[in-house]
Amino acid sequence: MSKKKSAFNKASNVSKSLTNKVEKALLFLTNPRVREIIERRFGLKTGKTETLESIGKNYGITRERVRQIEDNGLKILKSEKVFSLFEPVFCYLDDFFSEHGNLVGEDYLYNSLTQSTEPSALRGRLYLVLTLGEPYKRVLNDERFHPYWTTNLSAREKAEKIVDFLIDEFNRRKSVLHENEVLDILSKNHSDVPEKMLCVVLEISKEINKNIFNEMGLNHWSEISPQGVKDRAFLVLKKEGNPLHFTAITELINKLGLSDRTAYTQTVHNELIKDPRFVLTGRGTYALTDWGYQPGTVEDVIARILKENNKPMTREEILQAVLGQRQVKPTTILLNLQRSVKTKKLEDGKYTLV
Repeated sequence: MSKKKSAFNKASNVSKSLTNKVEKALLFLTNPRVREIIERRFGLKTGKTETLESIGKNYGITRERVRQIEDNGLKILKSEKVFSLFEPVFCYLDDFFSEHGNLVGEDYLYNSLTQSTEPSALRGRLYLVLTLGEPYKRVLNDERFHPYWTTNLSAREKAEKIVDFLIDEFNRRKSVLHENEVLDILSKNHSDVPEKMLCVVLEISKEINKNIFNEMGLNHWSEISPQGVKDRAFLVLKKEGNPLHFTAITELINKLGLSDRTAYTQTVHNELIKDPRFVLTGRGTYALTDWGYQPGTVEDVIARILKENNKPMTREEILQAVLGQRQVKPTTILLNLQRSVKTKKLEDGKYTLV
């Protein structure tokens, strides 16, 4: 049996046990209103939690009164005769947290243990058991991390050191890295940290993020969190690796779902022509300056090629060099060569700068 299948079966068994234990525990809440408030607060029936305010309005009582009833219900569930029901589940949770360095992102925790990304009664039961267990602490408001659960607050310090190291690494490289490369770097420099914890830290960090191509970098980088049409076009072109017509760029932006808003061809064309990161190579086709393309007219390109070559060139050599920079008709290049005031034709037929 594979490790993945074994883990699934184990999680499935725990899920069944969790359901059974919670149902037995709820029998100790003999007051119907106490039980209903616990069920609604933790989403035990739907997986969707309800606020103190919404429950209070439903009962015609204050938020504080709802909180008091909830606290009374939790005290009953934490009593020795009830609490002991959850021991097998706590053992599984302890192992799970230990494998992840005692820190797990909330979404990952729920998704892994319920085998689903959707709200469910099982998710609500898991939330209740985690709340009842003493070692488990939920952290919602952390300036550097998205919501997570931990069994050891020192794990947060370790996570912060991992992020600090990675921020320095990205700033030094000044480029995105594939997720696998990032994990390799972290594994070599933090060999004492479980790989599962490294994955968790990458997932919950607010400063490091991943784009749709599984490339990671600093969250404020345009390649990671594109903010407008120009950023999305840059990401598309960089991924494609070759010049594209603005209609093709628009289609890819929409196809890849880089934004909730639909991109329009004319908007893309208008935005790219103003951005120095892009070069119009001719006939509506754009390339990136990062690829060595430079702005300017065909005449400018000819002059730049002659200057960089630092010696006279034949018409054919100039023609091929310009076609590598601009998608225009050969006749357009030849006309610019003949009419340019920046170049002159030598007796041997070659061209040089004036």
